[in-house]
Amino acid sequence: MIAECEREQDVLDAIAAQRWPARCEEDLRAHVKACTLCTDLVDVASALVEEHETAYQQARLPSPGIVWWRAQLRAREEDARAAVRPIAFIQGIAASVAVWLVVTLVRAVPAATFVAWKDRILGLVHLSPPVPNLAHVAAAIPGGVLLAVGAALLLAPLAIYFAVAED
Repeated sequence: MIAECEREQDVLDAIAAQRWPARCEEDLRAHVKACTLCTDLVDVASALVEEHETAYQQARLPSPGIVWWRAQLRAREEDARAAVRPIAFIQGIAASVAVWLVVTLVRAVPAATFVAWKDRILGLVHLSPPVPNLAHVAAAIPGGVLLAVGAALLLAPLAIYFAVAED
């Protein structure tokens, strides 16, 4: 069972207002001497108030210039994060469309064509020296695929440059 005293709040108010013990009522001081709960409360609350005052006095605030600089830095970081969100969303959509497109194109090619490609590539690998001639490998791959890979290889550095370049 937790015991309570009806004067606890009065004691806490006096300590919080820094009226304890010199500037509080005489009957409250007499009550604290007689009540063990309030005596313990005075000990604990006084220690906490003293610790708070010590911490408050020892706290060193940074200069206003540093506070302003940190606020500006944080605002820039938040703006950068906010700017990246739509780009990441669009990249996710583009990646899913690319996967869908590849799957659709692969499913559109008849199975016999895959077998022919496989046989042709395996024939080049077995008949050629350890490093096959680039022209032979290019001949085994359809022109549209070569065109798409070439365009990606040419445009990717340009896209990265424009994405990273600062104005």
